[in-house]
Amino acid sequence: MIIGGEDRTLKFGLNQSALYCELRDISIKQMNMDIQRIAQGDGNGSEIRDMIWSALKDGARVDKQAFEFDHFEVGDWLEEVDTNEMAVAIKELALSMPVAKKKAAEKAKK
Repeated sequence: MIIGGEDRTLKFGLNQSALYCELRDISIKQMNMDIQRIAQGDGNGSEIRDMIWSALKDGARVDKQAFEFDHFEVGDWLEEVDTNEMAVAIKELALSMPVAKKKAAEKAKK
């Protein structure tokens, strides 16, 4: 995803989830409810900002890149992101949910 003037990796998973939950001081259960709100186009915007921040931070870790940006800087970057790219990121986020993975696996078996 091109964000903050660079092509950056978004990594959704356990480490990203931990970063998101730590940032917001919430449980995994609450995070999953936040993801559902994001997927439905609901919420107040901070969920998307913080979710993308945590995915960027973990993506930088995987790529062995420094990432010293806070979630507010990421929020500023998101204002400049192409809406199609954002839609792809949100779709990836929704597909990263365990329920979505299970449904995709069941569909692949048919």
